[in-house]
Amino acid sequence: MKIAVCAKQIPDPANPIEYSNGNVVRPEEQVLDDTDRYGIEVALLLKEKYDAEVTVISMTNVGTEKGIQQALQMGPDKALVLQDDSLVGSNSLMTSNVLSELAKIVEAEIIIFGTESTDGYSGVVPQQVSRILNIPCISYVKNIEIGDDVTLTRQTIEGSEKVKLQEKCVISVTASGVEPRYPNFKDIMAAKNKEVKVITKNDIDFNTNQNMQFIEIKDIANTKQGQKITDEGDADKLIIEKLKEIKAI
Repeated sequence: MKIAVCAKQIPDPANPIEYSNGNVVRPEEQVLDDTDRYGIEVALLLKEKYDAEVTVISMTNVGTEKGIQQALQMGPDKALVLQDDSLVGSNSLMTSNVLSELAKIVEAEIIIFGTESTDGYSGVVPQQVSRILNIPCISYVKNIEIGDDVTLTRQTIEGSEKVKLQEKCVISVTASGVEPRYPNFKDIMAAKNKEVKVITKNDIDFNTNQNMQFIEIKDIANTKQGQKITDEGDADKLIIEKLKEIKAI
């Protein structure tokens, strides 16, 4: 079995986010998006079950490779990264098409994602990849049970449901799905020797011409000022009067 797991490099969340022409400014050193650790953990559990090969796939400015290395330190076998300046500012559909092509290159039978990235929050890439590759999507996975078969528990609007792992599918994993493992010193050193193959858009079979144009970005101004009241033990009465004023009660 071959598994592809998506890992996104993002600017360190500890630092203020900067923008240029509507795009997030991405420094040379970026870190692994924490939400992807959950998807990587599921990939590694399946690797242990089926003796699978796990490849990290990513569309990113490679830079110092810190985020990619952090992904490999958890246990995947190698990484395939597409880096191309022309793809800066890609929307979710363009990203999904590129990641689908990377999954084809590694001949992945199962493609795993976090639910959404913390610098984009579109939350639709796993479903779009599923549609592009024409394979089922098991979304919002919050638990994995491995026995004779693999059962995935997915979160739904009404509660949850259990489904059997498909032979070919896309999986998105919620942040509460599993407990990501932390690499030890041996894992960190071993990751340095794992293959990180970097390709460009010329190496994939897809037209990556951008179809979205940035116009402007505006700040949302909040000019409304709240009313501050110092109560002397009668706050409940004041709240009731305010609710009556707005006809909430």
